[in-house]
Amino acid sequence: MKFFEQLQKALAKTLGVICVVVFSVLVIDVLWAVFAREVLDAQPAWTEQLARLLLVWLAILGGVLAYSGDRHLGVDVLVSRFHPASRRHAHVIGHLCVFGFSVAVLLVGGIHLFRDRLASGQMMATLGISKAWFYLVLPVGGALISLLSIEKILALLLPVDGKGDE
Repeated sequence: MKFFEQLQKALAKTLGVICVVVFSVLVIDVLWAVFAREVLDAQPAWTEQLARLLLVWLAILGGVLAYSGDRHLGVDVLVSRFHPASRRHAHVIGHLCVFGFSVAVLLVGGIHLFRDRLASGQMMATLGISKAWFYLVLPVGGALISLLSIEKILALLLPVDGKGDE
């Protein structure tokens, strides 16, 4: 269990830094686009596509970061009234659902989408890169959420220090 806890902490720290960098670049990009459009009267075409790309990556990676720290949205009004053992089972079922979704939709679906875009040769014209880069975040996010959900399930099923009852 220690390995998974250390992996989760390292992942959260790394994702936090990546999200800050991506968000900073996004803000600079949008500020430049507004300045160029309003002051210079000539907005570079690449700023819109870059903003879209960064926003998608930020949303998915931010979701992974939120899930890693249990800061994601959740409705626990009913579950919070359960007996601790039943609550643990409900959390395990919830994390199993997250695992299933992340594997089926994000990981597998994302890989298919990435491969299709790569094979099609579609380009993000103003950035000069393959459109596949836009979709790469789906399997990356899916793999990370899958790992995190496994860690959370194991922590609930194999409590080492009594934290399994939440």
